[in-house]
Amino acid sequence: MSKLYVGNLPSDCNESALRQLFQEHSLACTTILVKRGGYAFVDCADQSTADRAIDKLNGYTYLGSSLVVEPSVASAAKKRTVSTYVDDNEASRVLIPSSIRYHKAVGTFLYHK
Repeated sequence: MSKLYVGNLPSDCNESALRQLFQEHSLACTTILVKRGGYAFVDCADQSTADRAIDKLNGYTYLGSSLVVEPSVASAAKKRTVSTYVDDNEASRVLIPSSIRYHKAVGTFLYHK
């Protein structure tokens, strides 16, 4: 199963309307989850169907909105930036794994085996 992100949906778009759009383009989808904020996640039966959906619907004008259709990326896979600086006052309030320790002399966290 391949999951798609469908963005820039009109505010009045719901699950049945989006399902109908996919059916009109002969695209089989199993699950549609419409979220507030104008986006949805759609599960396609296979990668071939997902690729066809991207080709047919990405940039497609639907109820006055140009749709964005692309493969869904898991939130854990997205790049996140993490600040590694913690001053002495904050070090006691930070929850860290036991394999990582804060060293005041160095002023940073170090990994311990």
